[in-house]
Amino acid sequence: MKVGFASADWSQTVLDADGKPCMGGSGWIRIGQYSKFLEIDHAVGTLVYSKSEEIFGVTDMTGEHHLDCDIIYMQRWMLQDIPDNMRRAKAQGQIIINDVDDWYWGLSHRHRAKNFLDPKQNKEENTTIYREVLCNSDLVVVSTPFLANATRTTLGVRKVATLENCVDFEAFSLRKHTDGPTVIGWHGSTAHRSGDLDCLRDVFPYLDPDKFSFHHTGHWAGGPTFWDEVGVEQDRVQIYPLVSPQNVGLVLPFDVGVTPLTNIPFNHAKSWIKPLEYVAAGIPFVASKTPEYKRFQQRYGIGRFASKGADWKKHFLHLSKPEVRQSEALANWEAVQSLDVRQGALRLTKILESVA
Repeated sequence: MKVGFASADWSQTVLDADGKPCMGGSGWIRIGQYSKFLEIDHAVGTLVYSKSEEIFGVTDMTGEHHLDCDIIYMQRWMLQDIPDNMRRAKAQGQIIINDVDDWYWGLSHRHRAKNFLDPKQNKEENTTIYREVLCNSDLVVVSTPFLANATRTTLGVRKVATLENCVDFEAFSLRKHTDGPTVIGWHGSTAHRSGDLDCLRDVFPYLDPDKFSFHHTGHWAGGPTFWDEVGVEQDRVQIYPLVSPQNVGLVLPFDVGVTPLTNIPFNHAKSWIKPLEYVAAGIPFVASKTPEYKRFQQRYGIGRFASKGADWKKHFLHLSKPEVRQSEALANWEAVQSLDVRQGALRLTKILESVA
């Protein structure tokens, strides 16, 4: 059995050491990070289709074409020629799996992908095509129970498996919590928000500037600024640019992580990956009360949650004590070791073997 993993999520703004595009965050979490831990024959790259053989393949980052794949594992492919090519490939005996990590049918109008994926505005790549792709897959793999239910009941997908998101704990540097002003941080792109940071406007500007500062990892000059989004002066915010997802664990230099999300279906589908990354870095976190974040707490007994400004402020004040942060960070880290990518790779292998 050979598996071709093909992600459509490649960054055009973050390049690797050779000047080539890096796999984007979702592509890395759902596909890329598993590669070196899989004990099955596989290739990772972008999707290619052979018209002569009527099958899919993968072109890896060296440029080599892999047209000998028994299983094609797609992620985020919704181009207009995909459904017909899928039917031809399946007729040749190729197994098609699609991975879903976002609920595009629940996007806010404030999210820039909303119009881009609208069938009325984009005939070549849209959610109508994506639904057809998913419904004609041999299996759809999702990251959360919300997505499992939504793909079945709303889209009509018949076969669904859940692979919960993991991280490589060895790729993270653990934070050492010491005395001094508390740095509250967030990592992510402001260009991909649906007003998620708005709730922090009621809190951040009113925290004592002698005791609290802020950090944003993921700054992009072409997007809104973090300081404008949360309503604080620029000089209170340290920024770090977008980095490849492989290096996120090395660029989270703050004491408390925040994961604010608005109450919309798109966010209900979001996995626990951001708080998990904070935990892997030894950073306690405060999160919005979304279904998946609450499930994270219920399963592992970790995390702090806020629904209004007073809640956020209460947690920040409590976490301003370094001994509280250190103790909480260690307890959180120990609780989620089953979410290491090595164990995730074993779970992914079982899913692949179930359809082979």
